[in-house]
Amino acid sequence: MTSVFQPVKFDAPLVNPSPNGLFAAVAWQTDVDGRPRWLGGGVDVRVFNYGGEDSFGVWAADWCGLQEDLDVGDVKDAGDRPESLDTFVALTTWAADECDLTRRSGDEVRARAEQVHRLQEPNQAEAEVAERLLSDAGAATAADDLVAALGVLEGALAKTNTLGVIHAGAQWAAVAADKGLIVRSGSVLKSPMGHQWVFGGGYVAGLVNTLVATSPLFGWRTDVKVHDAVKLEHNLFKAIAERSLVIGYEAAVGAAVIQ
Repeated sequence: MTSVFQPVKFDAPLVNPSPNGLFAAVAWQTDVDGRPRWLGGGVDVRVFNYGGEDSFGVWAADWCGLQEDLDVGDVKDAGDRPESLDTFVALTTWAADECDLTRRSGDEVRARAEQVHRLQEPNQAEAEVAERLLSDAGAATAADDLVAALGVLEGALAKTNTLGVIHAGAQWAAVAADKGLIVRSGSVLKSPMGHQWVFGGGYVAGLVNTLVATSPLFGWRTDVKVHDAVKLEHNLFKAIAERSLVIGYEAAVGAAVIQ
């Protein structure tokens, strides 16, 4: 016998994005004058903390030696400044939804567009950043497993004497936990040497078996704007949620690929 009752409609509660991805590791900046000038030209991150090997030395000459006795390496030269990475350009993300022209439908369309954007934007940003990471890091060092790969990157970061970020696909989180490579500090996941893990959903296909170490991350983003439109001839109400952002760093310290 067919039931005469209609199914109960239940709106699933809106969930929060995962706290383990790229966005949680970014130090988001605020434009002083409120205008996102980086939208047009992007951001050039000027380097102060990395690449100083050619600006440093150890005095090894005789303290009482004469100037003419000094070797070239004994001279305290002004040093060579490292070159900055290429400009980090802005990315615009959007999500859309549409339905009929009833008031309830309009509220739902806006909510759906905003929530889809909220959940999908971090993964897409990670996919875009993954391309830049692989380009900036250069040739990756081959490693037999995750432990060896992390060892390569922690060694590279140790040479800079700074704490950085380890970027990896989310598929490696379980392996890292199983190998004891994750130290939890509140909601932040850290490596044994104190570097922050970023296990990104967008890195699953973006980085695959490659891990990349970078300096700390900086970001700029606008507020999410929701634009709506009505198409009377089609009885449609449509909403688009969008915003622009850019994520950058001082240095790509190194990469390791798990064979």
